[in-house]
Amino acid sequence: MVLAGLDGGLFLAGLRLLSLERHCSFCYFNSLVSLNLAKAATLACIFVLLCASVGIYNADALRSFRTFAKRFAFAWQLIFILAIGFFAISKIALGVPFGWFVGIFSIAISLFMLLLLALRFFFHLFYRSPFLKKRVLVLGQGSTADATVAYMNGPGSNHLKHVRTIANGRVVENRASWSVEGNLAMGEPAIAEATPLLQIALALRVDEIIVAVDNKRGLAVWDLLECRLNGIDVIDYLNFWEREFAQIDVSNVGPGTLAFTGGFQFNRRRRALKRVADFTVSLLFLAAVLPITLLVAAAIKLESRGPVFYRQERVGLNGRIFRVWKFRSMRIDAEKDGVPRWASAKDSRVTRIGRFIRATRIDEIPQIINVLEGDMSFIGPRPERPYFVQQLRREMPYYDLRHRVKPGITGWAQVNYRYGESIEDARQKLAFDLYYVKNNDFFLDLTILVQTVRVIVFAHGAQ
Repeated sequence: MVLAGLDGGLFLAGLRLLSLERHCSFCYFNSLVSLNLAKAATLACIFVLLCASVGIYNADALRSFRTFAKRFAFAWQLIFILAIGFFAISKIALGVPFGWFVGIFSIAISLFMLLLLALRFFFHLFYRSPFLKKRVLVLGQGSTADATVAYMNGPGSNHLKHVRTIANGRVVENRASWSVEGNLAMGEPAIAEATPLLQIALALRVDEIIVAVDNKRGLAVWDLLECRLNGIDVIDYLNFWEREFAQIDVSNVGPGTLAFTGGFQFNRRRRALKRVADFTVSLLFLAAVLPITLLVAAAIKLESRGPVFYRQERVGLNGRIFRVWKFRSMRIDAEKDGVPRWASAKDSRVTRIGRFIRATRIDEIPQIINVLEGDMSFIGPRPERPYFVQQLRREMPYYDLRHRVKPGITGWAQVNYRYGESIEDARQKLAFDLYYVKNNDFFLDLTILVQTVRVIVFAHGAQ
C-alpha cells in the first residue's frame, strides 16, 4: 500500500509538472498536457491499478528484485502502449499533428519509469538491511516450530530474522498468589519482574515471539504477557501463518480456533451489496467482452465438432447443485467412460483452441450467465464437481466451509495457486479458500479482481 501510494504520488507530481504550461511557455511540453488536479489524480489511480494488476506490489515482488523487474518490464510496455495510443488517437480526432509530441511523451514516460526502477532497486537494498528485519524468537518444539523456523530460514522471508528457538514450558514457577477482599485484589503479583523469557527476549532484542506449540498445556502465559507489556509482539503460529502466506493452515487449525477467531462475517447487508455489485459488473463485463466471445465461439466450432458451450454440474452455496456454463475446451469424448478426471498439465483431451482459452481463462467467461442467474458470484471459491466434492469432504474436515459463500469466476485461490489436478492441490487451494471465507471484504475482492489481470496475462497456473 505504501509503495503503491508513493508511485501514484510521483506519477501525479509528474503530470502536474507537465501541466504547468502557463509558467513554462518555452518548454517542449507546452500544450502537450493540460490537466487539472482531478484529471491528474484519476490518471494516477489508473497508473497504480495497471501496475498492481501485473503484480509489482505482491509480496513475492517485494522480496525478489528479479520477480519485480520481470513484472515491471511488462508494466512499462503496457503503460507505454496505452498512453501513447490514447494520446495519438485523441490528437488524430482533433486533427492536430502529433508526431513530435508522441516522441517527447515517450521520452517522459521512459524517464519516469527509469526513476521508479531506480527507486525500487534502492528500496530492495534498504529492505534487506539487518536493522529493518524483524527479529523473531520461536517458543515451542515439534512440527509447528520446525515449520516456522524453516520458513524464516528459507527464501522469500528476508524481512524476518530467526534469533532463537526455546522449548515450551513454564519459565517461572513461583508467583505471588492473589486474594480478593470485597472489590479489592490483594497480593503482590510480580508484574514488573523481568521473567526469564522476557530477559532472553530483551537480551536478543526480539521484536516478536511466535508461539508455535503442538500442545498449549503448561504454556508460560504470564511470561508472554510480560513480554507483550514490554513492547514485544506475541503471535500464535496459526495467525503467523495466515499473515505470511495469506492462507489458513488446514492441517493444524481446529474448530475452536475458527469459532473464536475474527472474520467469517456474513451479514445480510454485505450479501445484498455484493449481489448488486455482481450484477452490475457482470453486465458491464459481458458488454466489453462480447466481441471476444463471438470470435472464440466461431473458433471452437471450426476446430472440432460438438457444442460451443459446455455445461456441467457443480456444487454451489450451502451445497446446492447447479449447472455451470463454460466454453468447451476439450473433445466431446473427454470422459467417454463416464469417470470424472482431474485436468492435468498438457492434457491430451484439450483442443488447440481449448489450450489457449484455458491459459487466458477465456473459457470461464460464459460463467457470467451463472452470476446473472444468482448461482455464482464474480469473486469466490472455484465451484467443484459433486464427484470430487464427495472425495474431498472425506479427506478434509473443513472442506464444506468453502460452500458458505457463493462460488466465483475468479477467487483468492485462483490468483495464488495453479489449476488443481490432485487431492493435494485441492488441499492447498482450500487453505486459500478458507482465508477468503474468513476475511471476505470489499478490499480483498478488489485485490482479487486486480490480480486476475496478472493471472490472465502471465497464464498463471493454466493447463
